Amino acid sequence: MSKYDPLRKHLTDGKLTRWRATFAEVEAVLGFSLPRSAYAYPAWWSNDATGHSHSLAWLDAGWKTQDVDLQNQQVTFVKQRGVRQPQTRRGRVPGKTLHGALKGVVQMVAGTDLTQPTGGAGSGETP
Repeated sequence: MSKYDPLRKHLTDGKLTRWRATFAEVEAVLGFSLPRSAYAYPAWWSNDATGHSHSLAWLDAGWKTQDVDLQNQQVTFVKQRGVRQPQTRRGRVPGKTLHGALKGVVQMVAGTDLTQPTGGAGSGETP
């Protein structure tokens, strides 16, 4: 579950096809403040599905952003036609992430120096 799921739900449940929102309105939907980068960089609002949980929220709901106005702190969300909702990418289930999925699986042997070579090919040592 992503912390941006309230935005995904808001866009999915609504009847609008276009939403011109202030950053404050987006924050009200989310229930928390946007990061400083959302106020400083238009790229934060890009429609990039590669590893950005905030953009996955609107993309998975079938929406895209446009007309980002940092000076007036506004962004337009536009519903994409012909997009099944919710979308999945590469087997990804909306609202489910693998963050922390391997926590506790890897264990290090006490005294292991992670800054030293592992003895792989070309090191002169036998693996």
